[in-house]
Amino acid sequence: MGYRRIILFFVFIFCFATVKVFAQTPSCSVASKFYSKDSINITTFGASTVHGIGGFSFQPYLKQNFEYCYPGKVVTVSNYGISAQTTSEGLARFADAVAGKTGFVCILMGVNDALNLVTPTMATAQQANKAIAAAQTNIEAMIKISLENDLVPIIGTVQYIIPNGNKALITANAYIKRINAGYIKLVGKYKGKAYLADINAALGYDAKLFQADGIHPNDKGYKVLSYVWFDAINEAIENKLLLIGLDQNFPNPASTKSTIGFSLSQSANVNIQMYSILGVPVKTVTNEFYNSGYHQIEILLGDLKPGIYIYVMHIAGRELTKKMIVVR
Repeated sequence: MGYRRIILFFVFIFCFATVKVFAQTPSCSVASKFYSKDSINITTFGASTVHGIGGFSFQPYLKQNFEYCYPGKVVTVSNYGISAQTTSEGLARFADAVAGKTGFVCILMGVNDALNLVTPTMATAQQANKAIAAAQTNIEAMIKISLENDLVPIIGTVQYIIPNGNKALITANAYIKRINAGYIKLVGKYKGKAYLADINAALGYDAKLFQADGIHPNDKGYKVLSYVWFDAINEAIENKLLLIGLDQNFPNPASTKSTIGFSLSQSANVNIQMYSILGVPVKTVTNEFYNSGYHQIEILLGDLKPGIYIYVMHIAGRELTKKMIVVR
């Protein structure tokens, strides 16, 4: 009986450990297949949530995510968070923080701007409007400095505070909502140059993701943050930094239809042709103009006989080739 219990115990531990590992494994973007640089450099900038509180932070998880999906790349994630700072205080040190940096800068500030409007006394509507406008102006200044330094800015929306019935904090959350709306508009203004990490949407009012103070994420919450930053940076990589590449079709072998993916570092006309194994043209997959980034095309195969085919991507004087198997 004791022997059986030992076996069951180790089976339980193995299953639990396996579930835990897979739960922490990120979903890798197509960006990881065609990323053209040898390294990924990320500067994180902000207040206490960026600095890390209670022994928790998102930077180690973010680094792990990139190392998992971009094997062989050197990944650096630096931390320039200082607790209790407003966007104005952040702006005063931002240029020095990003000087000489390369890659991406993740910016998360604004909670303290909102809190200052409700403590120690409640601000007037005029004061609130002025402070919220200033927060947006400060973040825009950081975007401009980032772009001047050839950095890709990723702007994080500010997380709500768990109010627990506190009227002042409920008001602070209303200010946070307005601040975030301004950040979203800013990213739209700098579309293609700045990117959004919607941290507020990911955390919401889920108290299970926050520490006891109701302001800072706990370990689980910081893991969520790492995935939000990870997705936003991958989006930027897909749009700006991919090599020209042709993906293997999926599924392969295929029967009635399959999908071909390809990436472009800049806008171009893409001509993808399918050939029989003897080199006879059998189908034009596409011959159209595409913008930079990653694209997928679904192709119907019902008119093709079972066999091996070659599809060739012609672009800017280059040819990229893959093999496709059609079965019935």
